[in-house]
Amino acid sequence: MTTTPSRRRPAPPPARGLVDALEQSFLHALRSAEGEAAPAALLWTDTDKQWAGLVTRLQTALPHLFVLGSYDAAKRTGPAIWLRCVVDRALENIVLEPSVVPILYLPGVARQSLRAGDECPRDLQPLVELQYRGRVWHHLNGRDWTVDAFLCSEDGLQLDVAQDARTREAALRSLPLLAETALEGLRGHRLDADDFDRLAVSDPTRDMLRWMGAGDALRKAEGEARWKAFCGVCSSDFKFDPEKKSPPDAANELVEGSGKWANVWQRFREAPKLYPDVAKLLRETATPLLLRGSERDAGGNTKAEQQLRADLETIANAPHAIALSKVAALEAEHGKRRDWVWAELGESPLAGALAPLAKLAGAAATTLGGATVDAAVTSYVGEGWRCDRAALEALASVKQPGDLALIQSVVRALYLPWLDASARHFQQLIEGAESAVRAKVSGSQHEKDSCLMFADGLRYDVAGMLAERLEAKGYRARLNHRLAPLPTVTSTAKPFATLTHDKLEGGEDIIDFNPRFKNSPQAATAQRLRDDMASRGIDLLGEDTRPAKPGATGGWLETGKLDELGHQLGARLATQIETELEILVDRVSGLIDAGWTRIRIVTDHGWLLMPGGLPHVAVPAHLTATKWSRAATVKGDAKPSVPVHAWHWNPHVRIASPPGVGTFIVNAEYSHGGVSPQECIVPELIVERGSASVTAKITSASWRGMRCRIVVETNDPTAQVDLRLNWKQPNTSIAASPKGVGPAGEASLAVADDSHEGTAATIVVLDSAGNVLDRKPTTVGETT
Repeated sequence: MTTTPSRRRPAPPPARGLVDALEQSFLHALRSAEGEAAPAALLWTDTDKQWAGLVTRLQTALPHLFVLGSYDAAKRTGPAIWLRCVVDRALENIVLEPSVVPILYLPGVARQSLRAGDECPRDLQPLVELQYRGRVWHHLNGRDWTVDAFLCSEDGLQLDVAQDARTREAALRSLPLLAETALEGLRGHRLDADDFDRLAVSDPTRDMLRWMGAGDALRKAEGEARWKAFCGVCSSDFKFDPEKKSPPDAANELVEGSGKWANVWQRFREAPKLYPDVAKLLRETATPLLLRGSERDAGGNTKAEQQLRADLETIANAPHAIALSKVAALEAEHGKRRDWVWAELGESPLAGALAPLAKLAGAAATTLGGATVDAAVTSYVGEGWRCDRAALEALASVKQPGDLALIQSVVRALYLPWLDASARHFQQLIEGAESAVRAKVSGSQHEKDSCLMFADGLRYDVAGMLAERLEAKGYRARLNHRLAPLPTVTSTAKPFATLTHDKLEGGEDIIDFNPRFKNSPQAATAQRLRDDMASRGIDLLGEDTRPAKPGATGGWLETGKLDELGHQLGARLATQIETELEILVDRVSGLIDAGWTRIRIVTDHGWLLMPGGLPHVAVPAHLTATKWSRAATVKGDAKPSVPVHAWHWNPHVRIASPPGVGTFIVNAEYSHGGVSPQECIVPELIVERGSASVTAKITSASWRGMRCRIVVETNDPTAQVDLRLNWKQPNTSIAASPKGVGPAGEASLAVADDSHEGTAATIVVLDSAGNVLDRKPTTVGETT
């Protein structure tokens, strides 16, 4: 087994504003794996109505946000029974796309009220059932998201906010204005009441954008005195008189962007979803000749996207070399549009897809090399995987059916020739050294007290993505690789991911390719593999992430659905990669939090993925006894016209394998079982806690009044505990002072400010360098 350095991907950019952050948080709450029913609705309970002042602005950016209140369909508000009808798509005047999940904001409603069943207030009872068909947006501790918690939390804005009552009151007052403020200007220092109050001071840039969107409605809402003041500031700062000119006139000035209008454009760029009417005005505004083709040319962006679509359509049937060069040229022409405001508004999806397509074109220009099997493996784990990853990213880059069909056709044109040529080269190398290659196949290693985590169908490039996400969470991840046995199907390959492979041998099973236990007729089924590991002292965790049982020598956990989803979805598997990675990261985090010091992530085989189907290869039925998509057992002395390999477990059993990336089944987009780098080179990923030399685990925390008693299991008596609003930020501590746990592993933290009672916070355990070893959500003063 060899080791490949893991490759860290830059973390995704943080939300640019409060609205972005809320939208991301809503999407995270609604995520579901393929095969699970999509949530019917997202319930947003807000007992104290803290978020009420923001909702009108938020509805501008989120047209699927509905509010509990007096009936007004135009404002998307209504009673519970009306909201239930919205969710059930029973209203003719409310049309939601099938994929859209409505968000229901419930001011003044506590989650406990909805859970009360028959005791739930009668007017809320239509919503009770949605708890089970939908999701509830809430903090990690299970309570409603408060404004204060969201501003400070790592799952929110991660701002450094003073924790006094005056600041909290000012933050609530300024919430609608905070939505229009770029976060970058709020970072880097502690925010107090004065910072939030300054947002309410006259802001001509913001007011100009509001007037451009609202027109005369702003004058009526603000009153004559403020309107006159606004007009005066506009005349002074923008050389523009709203009394004599219209929003379209302002749009013309904004496009030209001279003087103070440059500030207005920058503000619009920072939060364009808050100003949809301004975006509409800009689309309708003629662009001066000198600015055509620039970001301010909304119509030009639309035309460029249309031209890009036409150019991409010509690539589907182009020769490979021409397709590669064409994509590179299109990237050079259109790549800049990904940074434009129109991409933020979802109006440049194909420009967005060009980024992974360009990476795919660059990687696919060079076929996998290597004069030996070892050299080819080194070539693949060094650079070859980048082609596979870029293809997955491109297939997941768009969502609309028309865009998806187009991008799939381009991916096929770029990827299939490279994939097939690389597979044929690898097959030629295998054919000349099959016995030596069989000897290179090795099983998973296992260290005492470590946990083997079997992730089904974890292809090498996807394992690299997983390593990056684990590193981003502070874990140490080391990516290794090994060769899978032939054929690359679960029954043959999975035993090598377990500890049982040394007890197996080949039988005559030419149907399912199952090896058997030595000196026994029993096939090595999944259950028998688990039973054997249990007999060796391995703790079978099932789907649980718990500590090892006393006396266990290690652990075994099976998870992941990549192979299952691939067979179900074909090329659409690419859209589920992110969700599956999140699930795997959660599994690893759970195991490490449960006390496992090392996780070895293993798998059985990789796979091929090709939109439109892999090339079909016909084999006469009379030559094979059984036929899978990428493997078939050869009858007797038959000589099929395709490559033939020996079954790993019994060399006397011959297996036909299609050349290149062909399949014996028509229109198979997802397949495995054959011979290719993607199927044969499988990952092993070793994961450890980042600060492995010191371990700590919070075993209990109990409140008595405003004092919390904490018990910690740790090998470092100098470890300290603290209580923070944001566990990553020391300056959000609300404890009187951090406390050492000492040899007894106990400490007591006091919260001096009674106003924090009921606040969501996190208990953290710190090493001598201030690194967080463990954390536990809590609520200040809660009773248990």
